[in-house]
Amino acid sequence: MRKEYRWGRIVQLLVVLLVLLVLFWAAYVALKVRSVGAHDERRPVDAIVVLGAGEYLGSPTVPFVARLDHALSLYEEGLAPLIIVSGGDPDGNGYMASDAGARYLEQQGLPPDALLTVGGDSTYENLREAKALAEWEGLETVLLVSERYHMFRSLIIAADLGMQAYGSPTTISTSEQTPAGRLYYSLYSSLREVAAYSAYFWLGIKSPPA
Repeated sequence: MRKEYRWGRIVQLLVVLLVLLVLFWAAYVALKVRSVGAHDERRPVDAIVVLGAGEYLGSPTVPFVARLDHALSLYEEGLAPLIIVSGGDPDGNGYMASDAGARYLEQQGLPPDALLTVGGDSTYENLREAKALAEWEGLETVLLVSERYHMFRSLIIAADLGMQAYGSPTTISTSEQTPAGRLYYSLYSSLREVAAYSAYFWLGIKSPPA
């Protein structure tokens, strides 16, 4: 009886230790997500890479528009001569997010010769395609544009792929226009990125979308 009690206590302690380790890891990743996303590394580079954020019937979604507008502002600052728009067709509706983004930028006045597109249905695929295109075009440095909560994972993946990448997160999200919206967006995005980065880091899962 005493032996069974001792083993029960050991199991309980192991469970508590495991829970504490998981909580510590989650807190660490959440802190990195927030700190990296708060830092804008904008600088002169060879190209700006916009990570795709979906489309609806051929038009970019609101979050995607925010990324595209930010990339266009960086281009107009003279930080790069080229914008690479990424994004595939994860819904299978026949519309490419990269094409929707490219059309939007052209409508905003971006010259067609300053615009390239790549596919990819996830952050990893977006960056893998962008890296291949950059190598083909002889581009060595890039600025990644995405929402700030997405920046930590994006930069880690880019580094793993061998890209010389810097982050320039979008500064405004329509989800954050009210206090309740800011709280919900912060919690949702942090938890989502903790899960997505953990899956990538520990399990090698590369499929979570942008």
